[in-house]
Amino acid sequence: MDSKYPLIYLDASATCPPHFKVLSEIAQVEKNFWANPSSLHDLGIKALDILERSRINIANCFNVDPTQVLITSGATEASHLAIKGYANSIHPGRIVISSVEHPSVSAAANSLKQRGWDVEYWQVDKYGLIDISLLDKYLSPPTKIVSMIWGQNEIGTIQPITTIGKECKKRNIFFHTDATQVISQGLFDFNKLEIGAFSASAHKFRGPKGIGLLIMKQDFIDSIIPIQGGGGQEYGLRSGTQSVSLAHGMSIALEQIPVHVEITDGKISFQTTKTTSLTKCLADKLFKLNGLSSTGHPVNRLPNLISLIACSQKNIPVSARRLVRELSSKGIYVSSGSACSSNKNKTNSILEAIKIDHKFIDSSLRISLGNWLTELDVTYISKTISTTIEKIALSS
Repeated sequence: MDSKYPLIYLDASATCPPHFKVLSEIAQVEKNFWANPSSLHDLGIKALDILERSRINIANCFNVDPTQVLITSGATEASHLAIKGYANSIHPGRIVISSVEHPSVSAAANSLKQRGWDVEYWQVDKYGLIDISLLDKYLSPPTKIVSMIWGQNEIGTIQPITTIGKECKKRNIFFHTDATQVISQGLFDFNKLEIGAFSASAHKFRGPKGIGLLIMKQDFIDSIIPIQGGGGQEYGLRSGTQSVSLAHGMSIALEQIPVHVEITDGKISFQTTKTTSLTKCLADKLFKLNGLSSTGHPVNRLPNLISLIACSQKNIPVSARRLVRELSSKGIYVSSGSACSSNKNKTNSILEAIKIDHKFIDSSLRISLGNWLTELDVTYISKTISTTIEKIALSS
């Protein structure tokens, strides 16, 4: 990268730079507590103590008991364990997911088809929001499992999970949510949510990669049947030697999140932070530019994520992939969609679900901010994106 450009990372929804304290703590644990936490000797016992202290810290962040915290390799494994593990314990029925789910949840749901399950997709409107008036349609028998992404990772829309959760509880339906994108914007009291389980990946909230969590209500823990065999770690539900250092790093990352998601009367709101203020400022600047239009819900959305269709002032669609590369050469790192699917040559199912005109499908840009950015960055970002879009459009 040319040194005349600053390095401005705007892809927090894909991954975040680990917090400096997380890196320091991981190094210390790797150096001093590297033993297998299942070993019976003193070194193993010391490693286990660090692991369980980390579990307690994680539990405290969400006001749950430590026995409700399962440590996994990430949100993908956690979602599969929740969905398939619960399905293992009951007779086949119907699982309902939204039409804008993360690929990991879609894959978990579709894997149940081989075992006699029906999969139904809860359709969304042009903002990516489910039609809540269709509750009876989707939550009537034979629905037994519902999984709904809380904050959509590409377009930012927040789903009404409190309403869905209450209805699922009334009907004895297991409800799981992927909360990965929400946690970086604030912690929450799990007991205030009518959710059976939620999954998350640590690297989305400035923790290390390769570690995640599944937190479940006590009512459902006994209903989970493991989806892999092994040594019976994690209360017998997730076999495999735990990474003590990564689990500790995840707990430290959670402790660095200073704010909480506010949940009152079933409504969820985010506290204002430096990151959310910068996001609003950048969005205001960007959408003043002719040719740029937002995607996702205008209000009910992740407060650090801007999603848009990149077009010139003459409404000429701009290739998002090319725009990403051009901006990267200028020290600005954004995304053309989910990092889990952006390298695959296939149609964007999220944009199709919200019925984006096909000619604009390849012009989707995602900008997700973190607390490492400054006010000076915002001006540079908006100007650079504007000039780069016009440059690409003229050369097309």
